[in-house]
Amino acid sequence: MGRENTDTQYQSTSNNLRALFDSIGAYVYVKDAQGRYLYVNKAVCELYQRDLSQVLGLDDSHFFNMEHSQTLLQNDLDVLTLGSEIHQEEEVVLRHEQQRRLFWSIKVPIRSTDGRIVGLSGISSPLTADKLNTPNAIRHNQLMNTILSNVDAYIYVKDNDGTYLYANKKVIELYGTVPGDIIGRTDHDVHTPEIARQLVALDREVLDNNQRQAREEVLHDTTGIARHFWSIKIPIALPGYPGALIGFSSEITELLTLRRDLELKRTTDPLTGLRNRLALEEMLERQLADAAQRSRAPAVLMLDLDQFKFLNNTLGRQAGDEVLRQVAQRLEGASWLKGQPARVGSNAFAIVLSRVTSAEEAASLAERVRLRLAEPYVLDNQPFQLTTSLGISLYPHDGKSPQLLLANAESAMYHAKDQGRDQCCFYSASLGEAVSRRLDLERDLRCALEANQFELYYQPKIAADSGRTVGLEALIRWNRTGYGLVPPDQFIPLAEQLGLIVPIGDWVVEQACRQMSQWSAEGISVPIAVNLSPAQLSSPGLIQRVSQLLSDHQIARGDLHMEVTESMMMHDPALASAHLQQLNALGVELSIDDFGTGYSSMAYLKRLPVQTIKLDRSFVERIAEDQRDADLCAGLIALAHKLGLHVVAEGVETEAQRAILAELGCDLFQGYLFSRPLPSDQAAAYLRQHR
Repeated sequence: MGRENTDTQYQSTSNNLRALFDSIGAYVYVKDAQGRYLYVNKAVCELYQRDLSQVLGLDDSHFFNMEHSQTLLQNDLDVLTLGSEIHQEEEVVLRHEQQRRLFWSIKVPIRSTDGRIVGLSGISSPLTADKLNTPNAIRHNQLMNTILSNVDAYIYVKDNDGTYLYANKKVIELYGTVPGDIIGRTDHDVHTPEIARQLVALDREVLDNNQRQAREEVLHDTTGIARHFWSIKIPIALPGYPGALIGFSSEITELLTLRRDLELKRTTDPLTGLRNRLALEEMLERQLADAAQRSRAPAVLMLDLDQFKFLNNTLGRQAGDEVLRQVAQRLEGASWLKGQPARVGSNAFAIVLSRVTSAEEAASLAERVRLRLAEPYVLDNQPFQLTTSLGISLYPHDGKSPQLLLANAESAMYHAKDQGRDQCCFYSASLGEAVSRRLDLERDLRCALEANQFELYYQPKIAADSGRTVGLEALIRWNRTGYGLVPPDQFIPLAEQLGLIVPIGDWVVEQACRQMSQWSAEGISVPIAVNLSPAQLSSPGLIQRVSQLLSDHQIARGDLHMEVTESMMMHDPALASAHLQQLNALGVELSIDDFGTGYSSMAYLKRLPVQTIKLDRSFVERIAEDQRDADLCAGLIALAHKLGLHVVAEGVETEAQRAILAELGCDLFQGYLFSRPLPSDQAAAYLRQHR
């Protein structure tokens, strides 16, 4: 136990004993060599009818009629000048009462380290009429037992051989016996050999060195339960004994349990039971300190569940928590892992690989972790799969502190996500630079909405039969200060990871409605389509918000279009269908974006309230060169028409592509052949020219 903890426990015990002496029915006090009070308990203050501050520093002449309190004066003199130990009656008269009182007093000298008498300590108890007729020796024992048995501490006296000479009521209750079964026996008679050995060792330190000791001790009660005590043992001189000690023990079992609970809360993740980031850093700190003496240097593996926010948003927080618990169980159950796992973020875990010998071994373990976590998770008796991105940092090449190793492993993990997810990457210096740029991007993105840095560009949709512009798709652009326009594919995935996509998506819907209202006032009436993110579609406030915006800007039915991806809808068909039905009831036209790239069920798709599908640009790109792409587009268009849906072809850039798509019956075109996305003022000019 460290010195700091020892001092703290000693102070706590001293405070507890002071409180205990205040609660017993006796007068406890300490005086200096001049008879001035250095300490009195609460009972003394009440006897003198003074506050503590009005007693300390004064002698007895301020409280007693000294002419009628000669026994008190004589006893104090004998203790302070002769070093006597007094066990006698004292007759006194209090100044404020002027009536006789009798006390049984025990007074002992207090000596300095060089043996000089520097004061006395005493315990006095009032004598009642029935006690006045009791012999002194018997009265003395009764007084001691009465006082010490009412102290909420374990008090005992042992001789030089460890034999119990006295044990108060608390000690007797602890051992579940009677005084006669303790007095005259030793700790070897009462305890197991191991416990007795520890108790006797401390007793010998006190007796052999004639020096006070304070230490934690562990005993077992009659039920066999281990109980912890803070014990103060002091050597004393007893007539007829070559050596003896008195012990004061206070139970600290509950305190230690509370401390352990607090430490557990400080270092443990409450959801999974794994270490938290703080505990992991402390453990890694210890391992790094030993790294110079070991042939195996630690590595840090950081992992993050891909698309976890989507799972939380669609299946709910409870399902997400269950997945995290299952991840923790898999990591803890992997005996081959050679490391200690911890949860360090919302859906991020870290593992200190303490016994790896090479980067290859670390990579092999990381791959085993990835495959283990790719196994289906069971949620409501249904299998659900997630992928995992992992990053590795190696000591000392990638960092010499826990914080730097964890940060670099996290950087590598995010790089794995950027590379397509479901893989593992090692940290590198160049990656650190990329991560630094990413952090700058993240910082600026968090402020972009409030700083009004977003704007909408509009790309026309062209009717195949008439060539007229019949709609626009609103596409968000970020005008980042100092960098210019940032492409959506660079910040939209980051916004999803940061949980910013819902407010950004809400801004897009509001801005599109505002633009339609403004153009309508200028005589330009055109539908505008906006893209919904998965988080938006599952947001509980989506329907009410859209309804409010349609009303505020007086948007006609059918003028606001919303586009969702098929994989997003098919993940939770019931939830998607419910929200889409409500949007459709508000007059919102619905489209499936990137059609053909997901895994939608045709049987279910026909029941969704959508009016349009958009062929992904990957099908259109080689339609003029590859007959298979042309056949695929033909099949998708025919299928859509069979379901009563319109078809929009994205990415139309050449006349040949347009001609083939027109021949296949595609309804609408969108792409650079007609127009790039335009800022609002240029889009308005385009509409006036081509409507």
